[in-house]
Amino acid sequence: MALIRTVDRLPGSGLVVSHRSAVAMHGLPWIGTFGDRVVIADPTRDRGQTKGIVRRVGTAGRVPEAVILSGLAVTSLVVTAVDVALAEHPWRAIVVLDAVLRRGVTRAALDAELHARGAARARRRAAELIQVADAAAESPGESITRWGAHVLGAPEPILQHGFDTEWGTQERVDFWYPTSGTVIEFDGAVKYHDARLRKGRSADEVVVEEKRREDALRRKPEIFHFGRVVWADAMPGGQLPRRLHDAGVPLGPNWAGAWRAATLRSL
Repeated sequence: MALIRTVDRLPGSGLVVSHRSAVAMHGLPWIGTFGDRVVIADPTRDRGQTKGIVRRVGTAGRVPEAVILSGLAVTSLVVTAVDVALAEHPWRAIVVLDAVLRRGVTRAALDAELHARGAARARRRAAELIQVADAAAESPGESITRWGAHVLGAPEPILQHGFDTEWGTQERVDFWYPTSGTVIEFDGAVKYHDARLRKGRSADEVVVEEKRREDALRRKPEIFHFGRVVWADAMPGGQLPRRLHDAGVPLGPNWAGAWRAATLRSL
């Protein structure tokens, strides 16, 4: 944030904090660091320029929709999400897109903003990302797992599906694939280490409760497979294909090539 505030001292008018710097200003989730440069949209330029700690993205006269945050002009949630979908790694972009949908942005608004852009080469992947984005994803880990499964040609899962338990309660699961009877859970380490999420329980107690919960779900007659995915699996080049396959989730006919192609670009 301190780095972004340097735009206060930039000469010129019409400059708007944008792209990953706008993600930071909006407090949206992000994978990795935001880098050591402030990204701004500059309507007076038709090409980008990097100078010192500032990277200008030329918008060729297009003045992006902006909001004021902490006294700075920042691209709106819709514009920020589309900028990220066009310019960033898909694994980063899907996290941002899911998050803006959770904040109430509509898919129609994202589509309209995308179609107003001239970036033809990047628009196809951005349109695919927007179509796959889902407000029901509750964490970045769930977002990238779902995108990775999509890349692999897996069926579309039902998110946050609830199962009634024998104790009269209901357990929600991250991903439910009804055609194969598969539950997939994203197993982030934060649930074991974050005291707020543990709610007074020790990490060992959380592990025991997770095992009890899994056992109860496995006893459901409609559940045939249960798999867990961790960060290393879901990240580009990880073992997500094996985790899904071992849990009975069908993959597309060219899943290996699709996975290699999608993960060649590093985060």
